[in-house]
Amino acid sequence: MNRNKDKSQVLVIKHEFAVIVHGNRLKNQITQEKLSEMIGITPAYLRCIENGKNAPNWIIWLKLCTALGVDVSEIQKKFKDLNL
Repeated sequence: MNRNKDKSQVLVIKHEFAVIVHGNRLKNQITQEKLSEMIGITPAYLRCIENGKNAPNWIIWLKLCTALGVDVSEIQKKFKDLNL
């Protein structure tokens, strides 16, 4: 049962981060192609992140937050509020 809970939490985290990335990319009027170029990943990988299919590693996560002007502490607070 604990394994299922862990899987569920990972899905929630991937989805929440996908929403953050997608929303902020649109807010900043940056295309997927431009953002992926800015941080050194492929547009296909960025699509997978924005669709919640993939979770980026820590370095890509920080690059995305920096490029989009996302406050890392706000993301931390959001996940803390989810009680995961």
